[in-house]
Amino acid sequence: MRTLASWVVAAIVVGFVYLARSVLIPITLAAFLSFLLSPIAATIRRAHVPRAIAVVFAILIAIGIASTTAVVLVGQAATLRGEAPVYAARIATKLEGLRSDVERRFTFPLLQTRQVAHRPSSAERADVNFRNQRKGAADGEAVPVTVRDAPPTITDQITGYVVPLLAPVETGLIVLVVTIFFMFQKEDIRDRVIRLMGAADLHRTTLALDDAAKRLSRYFLAQSIVNASFGAVIWFGLWLLGVPAPALWGILAALLRFVPYVGIFIAAIGPLALAAALAPGLGLLFAVAALYVVVEPIVGYLVEPLIYGRSTGLAPVSVVVAAIFWAWIWGPIGLVLAMPLTLMLVVLGRHIPAFELFDILLGDRPPLSAAETFYQRALALRPDDAIEYAEEQLDHLSLREFYDGVALPGLFLAAADVERGVVERSAMKSVSETIVHIVDALRELPMHHEVADPDVASDALAGRTILCVAARGPLDTAVAAMAAHLFEQAGASVRTATRDAPSPPRRARSNRGADAICILGLFHGRSARRIAAIADRHAVDQPGATICFGVRLPGEADAIDGEPPVASSIGALIDCLVTGPAEPMRVATKTEAAEY
Repeated sequence: MRTLASWVVAAIVVGFVYLARSVLIPITLAAFLSFLLSPIAATIRRAHVPRAIAVVFAILIAIGIASTTAVVLVGQAATLRGEAPVYAARIATKLEGLRSDVERRFTFPLLQTRQVAHRPSSAERADVNFRNQRKGAADGEAVPVTVRDAPPTITDQITGYVVPLLAPVETGLIVLVVTIFFMFQKEDIRDRVIRLMGAADLHRTTLALDDAAKRLSRYFLAQSIVNASFGAVIWFGLWLLGVPAPALWGILAALLRFVPYVGIFIAAIGPLALAAALAPGLGLLFAVAALYVVVEPIVGYLVEPLIYGRSTGLAPVSVVVAAIFWAWIWGPIGLVLAMPLTLMLVVLGRHIPAFELFDILLGDRPPLSAAETFYQRALALRPDDAIEYAEEQLDHLSLREFYDGVALPGLFLAAADVERGVVERSAMKSVSETIVHIVDALRELPMHHEVADPDVASDALAGRTILCVAARGPLDTAVAAMAAHLFEQAGASVRTATRDAPSPPRRARSNRGADAICILGLFHGRSARRIAAIADRHAVDQPGATICFGVRLPGEADAIDGEPPVASSIGALIDCLVTGPAEPMRVATKTEAAEY
């Protein structure tokens, strides 16, 4: 029922955004324009200029840029409009020639001969039409008559140019007025948003909104400068190549570059078509294509990372989906605003809990933590996926960091699920077997994956023999396997034994020569008696061996009912074995062996 209600609310919101687009588009444009102009106004205010004057200067700069852009666009479009039929005819002629060339090269000769024999030329078709018209007139038949309108007057021409401009001018004035209000009332608007979200955590909400506003302002300003520079380069390059209306295509390239992935391809369609129409060959076409192919990677992979980082904070799939959604809702304006709108929602989601949904769905941060992802892979019983994920983590983590920072916390999550009863205890045995399989696969990785821990040398335990014993919990075998792998990496000779002591003769053989016995598993306060019993069983045949315990569950006390402390991680066990402290270890005495 709750899911259905959420879908109903989402449908209502989408419907409202669509139906109210004539109102929301100017407000959204004004909000983004205020984000762009806020850093400019702040820079002016650093010169001890009053706030009102700084805002006015920033608004005048925006008006000047917009007016200049509009004048250039109208002039270039008017020039291109008069020559458009000529370019269209040239493109049609080239396409016809290309089609004929393809037919001549790839069509069977007999079929080609038949097509040529039955296809009259354009001159022959015109002559046949003329003779048919004369014959019809001689026979008294009706002759087609074309009725044409009178030439437009000067008033009609002025009206034709002015009326289409009224709607954009009206929208521009609304955007300008709303932007002025946004910039003058920025603090008041922020306070009202805080009041709507609830003033219970006033300090945190204020810092979040201020940080989000600053991040958005810096990003939008940097992106606008980068895209404007990209458009200027395209403008200059097309002018050098002789493509008509280069300013028009440069401005469109700057605007469409706000649309990720596909915007640059849309911007290149017009210049490529004109290049194909102008030159008799394909040289100009290839030159224009090379201009876009060279400039876009330079800006995208060199300039942008230097200015505002390599990542925009958006997942690649979400960017494409957002572009499709906003283009469907708001048309071309939505396509241009898709990136800023999506980024704004993600930034708000990272700071404000009410918008967290957008950060999860649209952001590039992993939806699950590393430990949660590892546990999910193991819980799904997909060892191949888990091994692949482990290899990815080992590209930037040492083996010790991976086991202690990713795998063990994943096992803690599994133990918590068992404790709460949401997962059957028997299912954890399968998870443990999967993790043991993962550890076996990691043993076979190349050495460059097994990055040594900076605090522990690879031969820190050289010459030591360690017996690893898994306790009786469903996940303890996995802990013992990870510890054995780390001990091996530290240079120790590792032996393993079952959690239940075998018969005395076999036990004596397996434990002979062990310097340390590690009782391994996930232990809590109720585990003292059983882990002490396991330790005593394996200590009987090796009096004097050092006995250590690990790993303690989060939130548990250091000491377990008078027993020696349990290490909080596998890495802590290695530290204790290397440095040789008394804790968290004990020494098995002959008295304990005799009592057993």
